[in-house]
Amino acid sequence: MAIRFKHGGVQFTADTAEEAAQVMALLKQQDAQEAERRAWNRATIMQGGPGALRAYIAEEFQTPWTPEVFLNFVGRLGAQQKKALSLLVAHKQVSDEDLRVALNVPGNQALAGVLSGISKQAAALNIPARTIFSFENLRTGGKRRSTYSVSDKFLQIAVDMSWPSVWRQLLFPVDDNHNSR
Repeated sequence: MAIRFKHGGVQFTADTAEEAAQVMALLKQQDAQEAERRAWNRATIMQGGPGALRAYIAEEFQTPWTPEVFLNFVGRLGAQQKKALSLLVAHKQVSDEDLRVALNVPGNQALAGVLSGISKQAAALNIPARTIFSFENLRTGGKRRSTYSVSDKFLQIAVDMSWPSVWRQLLFPVDDNHNSR
């Protein structure tokens, strides 16, 4: 029987009580990190030190995404992670099955490795993972399915930065005969 709960206005579904407890623990940890980040932002703003403008923007507009932060974050990602985010940005919502096929990974455990890499790179920049993407687990016909959704804030900065289309051109340049190099 699926266990449903809300946290921060987002509905979550877990298959077991243990899974629900693990997800809640992770969410509480992210909340604590977010509170710490906001406290740092406020202190930086008050002192007017380095990063004060970025902290002000993040605090005022409730988004960690500035062009500089976005480029730094994307630059830290591997090819598989960029591909996963590109799919999310392009489609806004993607099933675990579609992500596995696109990334050519055998199962959800391998997919989780790719996605956790995105979360780890975000955490290294004090960016909560849920400002990039969220997921919901569902059980249909006895099979567990996950749906991943890009956050509005990440989608907006990606669109503002013309990402990923501009990056495809840099990664896969086309010669004068329109052939990929």
